[in-house]
Amino acid sequence: MSVASETTPSLIVFGRDESNKPHASVFLLPQVEAAEGAARLMGMHSHHVDPGDSPEIVMRLPAGKLFDSGKAFVPFVKGELYTRIVTLAGVTDEPRQPLTGETGADNPENASAGSPEGVAGHAEGDGGGGQGHNGGLADPWAGLAVGSIVLASEGPEEGYFEARIMKVKAKGMFTLKFRDYPEAPQVDRAYYQLGLIHPRMLTKG
Repeated sequence: MSVASETTPSLIVFGRDESNKPHASVFLLPQVEAAEGAARLMGMHSHHVDPGDSPEIVMRLPAGKLFDSGKAFVPFVKGELYTRIVTLAGVTDEPRQPLTGETGADNPENASAGSPEGVAGHAEGDGGGGQGHNGGLADPWAGLAVGSIVLASEGPEEGYFEARIMKVKAKGMFTLKFRDYPEAPQVDRAYYQLGLIHPRMLTKG
């Protein structure tokens, strides 16, 4: 019989955001009370798991993070995994109700940016024409500026999430704020660590 310890995954927090995207993460035994409070505050569900319970689900979940504000960082998960969590918890799969106060909190510094490759010193020899080294095509990163939405990873073991550029720094570096997690700290990423979103996707919603 398995015995719970401080490193035992003990609570799953899950739910859908305003865009109907599924989120889920697991919290350890000492975090259970705070994580349950975060779930209520964020309009999400929580489900207790016993030691060794549903390892095919629990072991696939990213670890959640708690913030001093009482909220939590609950990353995106695949739809198939989310469906299994909903079934395990026995809840109805419904979109989360929109929350207030998640927009307008950004405070960008700097107005715009040129090509990160140019800033990083990798565009020598392109004659200043902004064509870079991709066969004469326009540099896809040239339009990145404060306020641009990109894809970035929260960490080596995490997936990619939508983030807003808050500050343009030297040598192709950007300061980012994850859009769906206003409580998460800002992070610095190099241009080659960012994913671009097709303009058509940015105009939806």
